[in-house]
Amino acid sequence: MSVLTPKSLQNLCKMALPQMLKLSSGKSMLKQVSDVVESDRWNSFDHFHRTTEKLVGYYEQTGADVEVEPIQTGGQIGSGRWVIQEAADVHSATVDIVHPIQRRVLDYEENPWHIIQWSAATPTNGLRAKLVILDSRKEIEALSIGQLRNCVVLTNQDPRGMMNVLADRGAVAVITDRLVPNNPGALAWTKFGWGAIPMSHATAKLVGFVLSQRQGELLRRQAQKFGSLELLIKADIRKYVGNHDVVSGIVRGADDPQDEVWAIAHSAEPGAVDNASGVAVTLEIARILEQMIARGQIERPRRTIRLLNAYECYGFFGYLERKRRFQTPLAGVCIDTLGLNPVHCDGRLEWHATIPMSASFVNRLGMSVLRSALRQHRPGYTLHFEPFVATSDTLIGDPKYGFPCPWITTHHKNTGTGFDAYHSSADQRSLLSSKGLETCAASMAAYLYYIANMGSREVVEIGRMEKAYFVDLAEKVTTRKEADYVREVHAEGNARLQRWLWGGKRKDILGKLKLAEQEVAALCKSVSAHKRRRAFPVEANQIPRRTALLSPISENTSRNIAGRIGGAGLTSWTLFWANGKRSIAEIVMRAECEETSSVGTSSVGGNCTGDRKIDINKAIDYFAAHAELGYVELLDPKSLLSKKQLVDELRVLGLEKGMDVMVHSSLSAVGNVRGGAETVVEALLEAIGPRGTLLMPSFNHRAAQVYNPMTTPTTNGAIPDVMWRLPQAERSMHPTHAVAAVGPNAVHYCSEHLEVGIWDERSPIGKLVHGDGYILALGTTHWTSTAYHVAELSVPCKCIDSFANEDRIVDAYGDVRSVQGLAFRQDPCIVSIDRLEATLDRRGLQRRGKVGQADAELVHAHDLWKVRREQLRGSCPSCKVEPNIRPR
Repeated sequence: MSVLTPKSLQNLCKMALPQMLKLSSGKSMLKQVSDVVESDRWNSFDHFHRTTEKLVGYYEQTGADVEVEPIQTGGQIGSGRWVIQEAADVHSATVDIVHPIQRRVLDYEENPWHIIQWSAATPTNGLRAKLVILDSRKEIEALSIGQLRNCVVLTNQDPRGMMNVLADRGAVAVITDRLVPNNPGALAWTKFGWGAIPMSHATAKLVGFVLSQRQGELLRRQAQKFGSLELLIKADIRKYVGNHDVVSGIVRGADDPQDEVWAIAHSAEPGAVDNASGVAVTLEIARILEQMIARGQIERPRRTIRLLNAYECYGFFGYLERKRRFQTPLAGVCIDTLGLNPVHCDGRLEWHATIPMSASFVNRLGMSVLRSALRQHRPGYTLHFEPFVATSDTLIGDPKYGFPCPWITTHHKNTGTGFDAYHSSADQRSLLSSKGLETCAASMAAYLYYIANMGSREVVEIGRMEKAYFVDLAEKVTTRKEADYVREVHAEGNARLQRWLWGGKRKDILGKLKLAEQEVAALCKSVSAHKRRRAFPVEANQIPRRTALLSPISENTSRNIAGRIGGAGLTSWTLFWANGKRSIAEIVMRAECEETSSVGTSSVGGNCTGDRKIDINKAIDYFAAHAELGYVELLDPKSLLSKKQLVDELRVLGLEKGMDVMVHSSLSAVGNVRGGAETVVEALLEAIGPRGTLLMPSFNHRAAQVYNPMTTPTTNGAIPDVMWRLPQAERSMHPTHAVAAVGPNAVHYCSEHLEVGIWDERSPIGKLVHGDGYILALGTTHWTSTAYHVAELSVPCKCIDSFANEDRIVDAYGDVRSVQGLAFRQDPCIVSIDRLEATLDRRGLQRRGKVGQADAELVHAHDLWKVRREQLRGSCPSCKVEPNIRPR
């Protein structure tokens, strides 16, 4: 399928990418690989902190900013969260034959790959134990409990899944000599658990060692020769609660540094290719971009590029969870196992799609950059677009909490297997290609720069690209299920694309995106639904709503729940379809349009394979298990509030057709609504009809460093955040306290807000107060109904200054400029707002009622204004409270 590459991206690949390729230094990256491996290869947390120090120094040398975020080890057990339960420093480890001969078998100091990660320790003097050779799980399980007491087991199997079996039979230690493909002298990187010992094996304490296949053969021959060997094993390993580090190299954005794109590459892993190569590439990206900015070859990007290096999954996921952000990252990339010499990966450079339900336009942007880079630099690779793979770093592509995250890699060979030295001591710097690293670094610098710098023009271009792509897909689908899937994924991508709007006319741009969606939808509707609708059990009508980031890890999950989730045959990212609107049955239909194996794909990342049927009962239990774990809540559709019910209750409260009303709201107070916040907004608009105008606060309360009326979310809750995003919505220009409106008077209300000030009589709320409008507190009180501030300023009060602080906005031309904004009072008002509520009730000026589960209050805005003015007249002249004016 041909892809219409955006003209702006073509220009970047023509003008900037050649300079990036020229600047990229394979020699520097190879040196950094060696430097990172020198400390990470010890697989020990004290050495991981040494890596942190090196990375900080390297990023500082590039001219980028740098931050280190420590993530504490230890956390809630059985929660499913990605928590490293304890740090571990390895000081030494040896194995010696002590009878009937004396010979050293292994020494951690000579090769740190000899120790199994998360191994238990021995006493200082070590343990003497008999060697037993057992090369199958069945052999071990056939032994009686305790039969291996005081024994060390040598096996060619991976002992990770056999810890309990070995411990139950009394083994004190295990040595594995499992094969590394085509590398008999290499040691396989072995772990008892990924980030901790799994809960299912948590009570099994084993000392663990690794030998190469060649070393294992020697030990086996000696055991056969002497009949019995006695070993002395020593492991000085100190476990504790501590920290692992997330290191960020930051190419700071010029216009909105708060908005970010991310690249993730894991450190704290012993290999050169997997994954010191990825770390070196992120360092080189920082150097290339900062150097070109300093030389004036490119402008500083509009938004920030954050390059993260951390312990795989646990570092990135912990950072995403613990570091509070105003908005999720826009997009990014997983940089993992790059720059292999083409000989070792059959010349394959792979670009793997982001998670299927995420915005897929990043897949095509990345492919365009990589094609251009390969054509210009010729490193010996052939580009392959591949379906999504959970690495599992790429699970950060979670569309609710994360960002679209493709994966660039040279990991695989033509057989679909990893390179021979993968996860072994044979993973050395010599496997890397200098030119391959240069191509990867420059292409990812260009890709990240482009998505960090995008604006409204690029949104329009990408919208055209996506329309062409999805029209082609829609013409090829053959079932209603696939057609619905294609339509929905296209719409999801367009919704995400709006995050990049910057200048221009929002309604015009959204109109173009909507027309494209309608064209794709029309083609999808033409697909015949000739098959009889599947029958689902009633439990499949439950609607899962997510309550936690990402998906759980089985290591930190009870055996029962982990077994139910794993036994369902669904991918871990099936959970990401649970948006609180789709039923389990609807999620299953979408998941069936992906390959539900270890490699997932979709109509936007490969071929739509809708012929596989998911066991609906297992899917129901899959979500029930996640609900027990706290990752979703399951909503009974019969208990959900409908739009009709909300409309009826709003009209009973007093909302009428043609009314102009400002609504302050709390979705959680209203209760569980079918369709969520969108339905509440629809109900409000229906209640006031097409002649009425709906207003809502669209404040950010200075949470935004730069206010962009086209993208800045509101901190007023889910309902207002849905409302301002409607294509027909107007939004006022005010850096901290914007107002959104829909209806025939929307333009009137939202105009000149910046010029007249926040609560002036000509401000949006001021116009409502003096124009026969109403205030509705829906699940809130008049503490949040900021119309009373209009009364305060009119008294006037001295504690609010509408123009005393400096803020920043993005204007209609896309320029960032400073404006004068609100300085609110330093201390609470001496006249409590509670008196306002009481007076309104006593005079019968407001109506109270229930909307859903929420207590609601409806009042004529001018009545509220008059009452508040009366209360303040005797207090404001003598009040000593002053505005909070920030130092400039």
